[in-house]
Amino acid sequence: MSVRATERLIGDVVIASGLENSPKMVVLGVDIDAKIVTTVWFSDSHEGQEFEFPAGALDRYEANAAPVKKAPAKKAGKK
Repeated sequence: MSVRATERLIGDVVIASGLENSPKMVVLGVDIDAKIVTTVWFSDSHEGQEFEFPAGALDRYEANAAPVKKAPAKKAGKK
């Protein structure tokens, strides 16, 4: 699902939905009227890259977090 061009998008991580191996990009700015999103990411050569995308071409990046392991519950001892 594409993102909406709003101020709240700034700082979020997005990917380009049309690119198979899209880099994870951070939103730097949004032109609400033109529905253009300015993004930045690091290339494979560790250089900063900046580009503008139409908002409809981007999706929020949702990282799959590893499940949190809970410590076993301690049984109350008899006194």
